[in-house]
Amino acid sequence: MLLNRTSSAQDHLYHKAKVMLRAMAKIDGMAPYLNAAYTAAERCAEQQALALPQQLQSDGSSSNAFRVSVGSAGFSIHSNQSVDKKGDRNQICIFTFTAGVLPTSISTDPVTELSKLFQQGIPLCLLYNAAFPNAPIKYVASDDIKSTKSNILGLSMAYQSNKELDPSLYVSASEVLLDSTHDLLKIMKLVNSLLEKAGVSTDDASIPDIGDLKLTDDKQKVFRELVQTERKYLSDLELLLEYRNELANSADISSEQLHLLFPNLKDIVDFHRRILNGFECNYNVPTKYQRIGSIFLHASNGPFKAYEPWTINQVAAIELINREAATLRKASSILDPGFELQSYIIKPIQRLCKYPLLIKELIKAYSDCSDTECYLELQRASIALKDVANQVNEAQRRAENAGFCQSLMERVNNWRGFSLKDQGELLYHAPVAVKAKDGATEKEYIACLFEQILFFFSEVPSHESKHKEKKMREFLTSRKKSNSGMSNSTANLLENLNSVKEKTSLELKGRVYVSEIYQVASLNLPGYWLLISWRMSEDRGKGEFRLRYRTEEARSQWETCLKQLKDYECDPRHRTAHDSRGSQGALDFYEYGYNDSMSHPSRYDGAPSNQRVNSSASGMSLMKSSRNQPHSSRVSGSSMNGQQSHNESGSYGHLIAIKLIYDDKTIEQPLIIPSGASFFELHLRISSHIALSSGVDDDVVISKLKYTDEDGDLVVMGSDDDWQVAVDMLDEIFDVDDSNKSLTIIVV
Repeated sequence: MLLNRTSSAQDHLYHKAKVMLRAMAKIDGMAPYLNAAYTAAERCAEQQALALPQQLQSDGSSSNAFRVSVGSAGFSIHSNQSVDKKGDRNQICIFTFTAGVLPTSISTDPVTELSKLFQQGIPLCLLYNAAFPNAPIKYVASDDIKSTKSNILGLSMAYQSNKELDPSLYVSASEVLLDSTHDLLKIMKLVNSLLEKAGVSTDDASIPDIGDLKLTDDKQKVFRELVQTERKYLSDLELLLEYRNELANSADISSEQLHLLFPNLKDIVDFHRRILNGFECNYNVPTKYQRIGSIFLHASNGPFKAYEPWTINQVAAIELINREAATLRKASSILDPGFELQSYIIKPIQRLCKYPLLIKELIKAYSDCSDTECYLELQRASIALKDVANQVNEAQRRAENAGFCQSLMERVNNWRGFSLKDQGELLYHAPVAVKAKDGATEKEYIACLFEQILFFFSEVPSHESKHKEKKMREFLTSRKKSNSGMSNSTANLLENLNSVKEKTSLELKGRVYVSEIYQVASLNLPGYWLLISWRMSEDRGKGEFRLRYRTEEARSQWETCLKQLKDYECDPRHRTAHDSRGSQGALDFYEYGYNDSMSHPSRYDGAPSNQRVNSSASGMSLMKSSRNQPHSSRVSGSSMNGQQSHNESGSYGHLIAIKLIYDDKTIEQPLIIPSGASFFELHLRISSHIALSSGVDDDVVISKLKYTDEDGDLVVMGSDDDWQVAVDMLDEIFDVDDSNKSLTIIVV
């Protein structure tokens, strides 16, 4: 299986470059050009070593900032710097083929040396003449750029007319002169063919590999793990790039689809080759000279932001894979567009989330060298990588919320005069239990916290949808996983159920404005309770209510967010003039089934966006008041960046605690996921959860998910309907509100 394939030093640029430099040294007349290449590479390394610290020091929030926005065309990311443009590489300090700063004990890296050798032009001509001495090509013995281009062009023409050479290995002059790892690897294939024709050996037996060296301490052990896992990750990326290139040659796959599936993949591969080259340069170097942390600092200063659109597009990419599986299978056989391709799609984010843990292990191993530059750089890199992870999580949260808002507008039939676009940005949404006072009955709602208002909704499935869902659950509960595929009728039934779930209506049950909340506090009660107190003014109505969340994390996020919103509102710079708008309760819960006047507020026409909607529903409210305050002005989304940015629920339903067993070990912290999540979301969350666990050191490879059903049989979970079977089983075993509802999944 491709997921389990290994990766060695021979597969990557550092080792290939060292071998090729030795081989090129055997060509007559090559020595002065090798010396010139070394000098040029040394100059580039010095340039990068000077530029990178200056860039890190001067880098502010605006210089490298990515702006995330939602517009009519959907979600987009805008950057002030683009790695896509070759001319902009110096803006992120890429002067060599190595990320970061080289150890002080070495002056160059072999990959940059090799590139500088080729870019002189004449060395390639010498090699060609050694391979074909009876038909040598003429070249100009000058190092000016015009002569260099002329020499490379002469080589290209000779190569094209030579029937003994593979025409697919042809390279242009521009490819030789560009500083791209993709172009360099293409040139190296051509050079290998010429070396073979010239009878020059490319034996690499004398070059030691990191895996062959004896480990003398924990530092070497941890660092070797970092190098070997990076090799494996890069090999996976290169396979994904090969798959993408095959798809690009298919007339059935559009460029838009390619971008959705593999955003920024070429840039990610290119820079990770430089990262690995940097790691290789630091191995077997005394600790006091190592600059491992500088590699991560370099990556965090711009290149890693290429992951943001990858994160945002992930769910849409999986939907595309499922929808176009037949077309993808026809276009390429490198990866199967089922579980295999989906597993590769999530690898980039898995690896990005793994780096902070690897840095943490390095810091621990290097603790006896706390006075060295290497140790201090690792500490700075740890902070930078956490910031990158937070930025990616924030981008993903905003993307998910944008999709949720769109769904909300479609599913709520009666907004009772409220305009969603006037309520600010959606910050969090989660299923909660609402309790007005001690002894009162809890009621389940879907709470949506916007910058200016807190809405409460309940699902109102139609009679038809209830019938279809019941029919589906009965079918799925009786079904055991087998090796046979699903029938057409089953597939149609699943499709109908998914359609029902997507179109289930939501009913607006209540709301409270953020400006009317004056106290937010956690309660020391069984469960995860949050107390919210509200009032209009000192002499008018006030009250309180309690929200119960499914996890401590969710309650903490909401509590922090609400307090930040209140701090923002209390700032005199952000307060707006109070504006009386008639009678309305601070927290109204609209009860359907009464006469129309009790259910529908009067709509306002031509009112300003900050005007509230008057309602006659206060007679049915849980808490009553007579006057409302105008809500606060919009809060910048950046105020939330310091918080861990996960929604309580990616879709509706109660939450389930997933206990994971991976590599015969139980993951200490359970994974919390809503029952309405898709199987892909479950798989993605499991992968990320395991990758972030402290006891997991290697890259996470998932072949199968298994759980024990109600009969004690071990069942494979591999699709949405299998996941639904497990959810239904739990519903039968536990009460809906049972906080002990959990499922153990064995990850194979």
